Amino acid sequence: MIKSIRSLFKNCATFVAVCFAALTITLTCYTPSAKADAIYHAFDECFASIKAKLPDIKTAGYDYIQVSPPNKTAARDDNACTSDKYWYIQYQPLDYALEGNLGTEQELKDLINGAHEKGIKVIADVVLNHLANYKNVAGHDIKPFPTAYPIFQEREYFHDKECIKDYNNSSEVENNWLCSQDDPEGLPDLKTGLPYVQEQQQNYLKKLLDFGFDGLRFDAAKHISRQDMQKILAVIPSDKLYYGEVIGKDYGESMSYIPVFPKVTDFQLVNTLKAAFGFGGDLRSLVNPSDTQRALPGKDAVTFARNHDTWAPGQFDNWKFDDGDLPLATAYVLAINEGTPLILNFDAFNPTVVAATQFHKKMDAQPQYYRNGNEIAANADNPNLLFIERGNKGLAIINKAGETFDFKAAKIPGLEVGCYDELQYNFKMCVAKGDDGQKYITEWGSKNRGGIEIGPRTALFFVKAEA
Repeated sequence: MIKSIRSLFKNCATFVAVCFAALTITLTCYTPSAKADAIYHAFDECFASIKAKLPDIKTAGYDYIQVSPPNKTAARDDNACTSDKYWYIQYQPLDYALEGNLGTEQELKDLINGAHEKGIKVIADVVLNHLANYKNVAGHDIKPFPTAYPIFQEREYFHDKECIKDYNNSSEVENNWLCSQDDPEGLPDLKTGLPYVQEQQQNYLKKLLDFGFDGLRFDAAKHISRQDMQKILAVIPSDKLYYGEVIGKDYGESMSYIPVFPKVTDFQLVNTLKAAFGFGGDLRSLVNPSDTQRALPGKDAVTFARNHDTWAPGQFDNWKFDDGDLPLATAYVLAINEGTPLILNFDAFNPTVVAATQFHKKMDAQPQYYRNGNEIAANADNPNLLFIERGNKGLAIINKAGETFDFKAAKIPGLEVGCYDELQYNFKMCVAKGDDGQKYITEWGSKNRGGIEIGPRTALFFVKAEA
């Protein structure tokens, strides 16, 4: 969505009360129902630049790449390949032609072909609700309204100009123009209920899929009625990944779009993560948050700690994480088996995030099990610690505290006997049965010590070593 409008939303999210279920529930278990692939969000990156990164994207473990809208927009006053200052121009279409600031049509084709050669799929970000500000875009005058738009040159294709004033009024949100103090002219809002408009938008979706895209992300989904959106999306084959950007004010509103989209963005989980990782928060509140509507059901959710909107300066400040918390919150998104993780390019190659992405890939289809800390070591049931077992072959540990936790003796009830490789710091943990028949950690980086030592503000990821 556009930069100028996002500021109107920054106080709209209601933080859900933190539930401390993990304090009273010793063990919880969840079995995945579907594969969840990690998406590298190539936000405002030029196509040629992404193509050059394909080896790194593949090595890190990402299965999809999501590119910013590839449609034609006005010119930018920055170099899109080296600057993100005018990123929001990409979300103001002039036309549905595949050309613009991020690269040529051939460069886009080369990126898709190169990704496919490496077994990576590509998602296009799609803007259907509106077109570009018709008077001035980043200082560049364009043709008068509506002649600026090659396929929508009649006023009848647009709602009458009236800015959205009440974002809790669905009729205004779906039919009025997006305007703000920074952009009083606003963005011309298409009448998506008209057969001609739907036909042009369906043609665009078919063009993207025929061009080689494997999935689609729909921006500003709440600004198009569910009925209109369902008709437009009818041309998408069932084997394609597609999802809607829905900034739901609550769980119910987010879930109301699931009949329209197979998946929607999980801003409820962002609320929950922000509370858990914030000062005084409790990581144990992250035990199965979807059970208490503090996150969407995994099969319906595209999950993240931040996306390009919450990254943008001056927008959604209530959803911004402290720098030290952000990699850990992203690690949680990747350590669990619910959701389809979306990882912003600014975060994607952080060492903690890369290790978490590898863990996510290696633990595909493994069931999930939150282990109460006291079952591992005395006093390990702590607001700053979270233990996530993945079947009996993997373990993720998150410590959000600024201090080390050192347990000289530790049990590990859920894992198989054997050794495990830690993916971020490259050391070994071994598990063996004691004389009492219980399983203990007998080696932690050195054969001379057992137990657990967890450094400050750290996430660890253990995977069963191959024999």
